[in-house]
Amino acid sequence: RTGALGLLLIWVIREIHDSEDNDFTNRILRTIARATLIACCIGLLVYILQPVNRFVGTFFDSRFHTDYWPNAWADFVLLTWPLVAYFTFTDFSFDSKNHKSRIEFLLRIAMVGLVLGCLFLSYSRGATLTLIAQLGIWAGLIYKKTRANFPMQKILPTAIVITVASALVFVTTNTLRNNLYEVQDLSDKVTLQSSEGGSSVSERFTFWGQSINLAMQKPLLGWGPYSFRFVQPTLQRGVLETSDHPHNVLLKILVERGILSALVFVLVVGLVLYRASVQLLADRTDEQTLLFSLRVVLFVGLIGVVLHNMIDFNLQFVGIALPFWLMLGILMTHLEIDSLRSIPRSVARGVEVLLAVLLLVVALYEGGYLVTSSIGRRAESFGDHQKALMWYERSDGEMFSRDLLLSRARLDTPTEALSILKKYRERNAVDYRSYRIEGDRTGKNVTAFTKALEGGRWNDLGISRGLLESTGDVDAMKASLDALLLKYADAIGANTHFIALSPNVEEFIVICNRLATLYPKEAPKYQVMAAKADHHAQIEREKIKSRPPGFLW
Repeated sequence: RTGALGLLLIWVIREIHDSEDNDFTNRILRTIARATLIACCIGLLVYILQPVNRFVGTFFDSRFHTDYWPNAWADFVLLTWPLVAYFTFTDFSFDSKNHKSRIEFLLRIAMVGLVLGCLFLSYSRGATLTLIAQLGIWAGLIYKKTRANFPMQKILPTAIVITVASALVFVTTNTLRNNLYEVQDLSDKVTLQSSEGGSSVSERFTFWGQSINLAMQKPLLGWGPYSFRFVQPTLQRGVLETSDHPHNVLLKILVERGILSALVFVLVVGLVLYRASVQLLADRTDEQTLLFSLRVVLFVGLIGVVLHNMIDFNLQFVGIALPFWLMLGILMTHLEIDSLRSIPRSVARGVEVLLAVLLLVVALYEGGYLVTSSIGRRAESFGDHQKALMWYERSDGEMFSRDLLLSRARLDTPTEALSILKKYRERNAVDYRSYRIEGDRTGKNVTAFTKALEGGRWNDLGISRGLLESTGDVDAMKASLDALLLKYADAIGANTHFIALSPNVEEFIVICNRLATLYPKEAPKYQVMAAKADHHAQIEREKIKSRPPGFLW
């Protein structure tokens, strides 16, 4: 994907330089703007007619009730709303005395209000702060150029009407939703009293500190792409306080790909945005051009995504990364960077062709295995383990195996499982799940469960249960196990990260019952803890079961 996005960046720069007019640029940007409006309409249907309580646009997977990404939607809108505003107003001349002009003005305002209203419906605090920063940057650019002639009489009325329009979208949509599903309390979200409380804020600071710690261990090349989810649990200090990424684009690249890759990202993105800001401030232009120039809207959209990805990484979504790099390439062509023209055409084309061929070879090679492994996963989901194993074995040659080897180890014989897990650890030695599987498959394997506990203590109580059942010295681990159970009890009671919906509840009850048997004097304590966990889990699970079904799927 990184290579493909790089090719697209090169492609859009070359196409714009080779074209004699702006038609190519306008087609791309109009497509992105129109896609934003279509995504808003789809998102409204999903938000009103489905149980998900935050606006997600088209960032969802209908197959899984947990796969909704409101922050990704907010990130996408931060990138594209300036384009919607640009194409809405750039060719429009408002005549306050003309009735049709006033109606058309309100309709154009409504489109921008729709997009921003859908942004606010995501209930993303970080996106709202980023939007304020974008507006401040935009206004600052205009003020810097106009000073005493700052066009307040043009900007303020339009801003007020757009704000009213977005508020109407927010209120009207929530009113319609309220007839079918519960609506989030906005004040709870603002005051950190919503379901996630302040954990979404405090955990980010924790992830950032852990990222720096991990990056210092492998500074040059990093731990490998998408490795954060495997290496971070070794530093984890709270129940389910883990993530696939450190919620910061620079730290993600630094941890997973090293300082060289981070520098490349900073140089490519940072220098373009810096050059854009310098030229925008230096331009001698009229206020209308400055208010809605292509360079301004591209700069404002791109800077919004960069700022938001400093607190919540979402560039893993192709729906955001693709328009981001296309828009960055378009902005680069509007900055008059001489070095882009100084590269010999034969060299540039040769690099493109070589990179494209390499990507195609990898895609074709891996594509076949992607099909066979997917067939195996489907067979496993239907309980046909023999068929699944057959297809998994046919996928043995793939380079990027994801969790394929773990699935094989769960289904194959214990002897085969050990050799499969050994092979998996040659690629990923820090994934605690491999040791958990080894402990389960080989039985009474204290060493495997102890190793799994290093990374999985705070995420999987089944490891502690397996160690408890395998060790001959329960007294030695009782104190640490009691402390761990207290943490899990609090998390289950608060349903932290939806833990009450997970198998950890059943594992918690098994451990409590086991300890109650081994330590009769403390049995009442463990029985009460188990009963409370079971009670909280039943309440949370009943909430899900009693929730009205979706009307779309």
